[in-house]
Amino acid sequence: MSRSQVSKVYATALLELARDANSLEATEEELAGIITAFFSDDSVRHYFLSPLVDPITKEKSAAKAVKGQTSEIVANFITLVIRKNRFLFLPAILEDFKEGVDVLSNRTSLKIYSKETLSTSEKERIAKAITSQFGRQLRVQEFLDPTLIGGFKLYVDDYLIDASIRFKLDGIEEALLQKKIPVGAMYEN
Repeated sequence: MSRSQVSKVYATALLELARDANSLEATEEELAGIITAFFSDDSVRHYFLSPLVDPITKEKSAAKAVKGQTSEIVANFITLVIRKNRFLFLPAILEDFKEGVDVLSNRTSLKIYSKETLSTSEKERIAKAITSQFGRQLRVQEFLDPTLIGGFKLYVDDYLIDASIRFKLDGIEEALLQKKIPVGAMYEN
């Protein structure tokens, strides 16, 4: 199974459990917190990825770490993922889980890529325009992209809205290349 298929299978299973327990948002927050804790500390991440550590010891350590910190659903899920040696898939599982929550909540993800951080009013204007266009609530995520000259790119579901300077310059270049530009001087008598 490819990496994306594995994460989708686990995310779908967790999504069904959370939906049945009516705790989609809480499960998402807990899972995000645990994954951040596991992956932000290098020693913890290396511990769970190490082939030298006994898998049963990893499972017990994970169960002890999440016990009392999360709901039973998230605690059991994390323990299962560790037991099945899928620790490295946790960030992808979280992203797939978020997408599933968005679908169930009639919400879509808006990813804004810009060279510099946008102001709150700029983000609100963009979100308002996209909400009116797509008719759904948005989960806004902002990312910095140093390769952009200026402007921004928006990703909404499978759509790309490119308002970057690079895109506009490419359009101008294409327009100039399409026109037949005479070479040499032309004189009229």
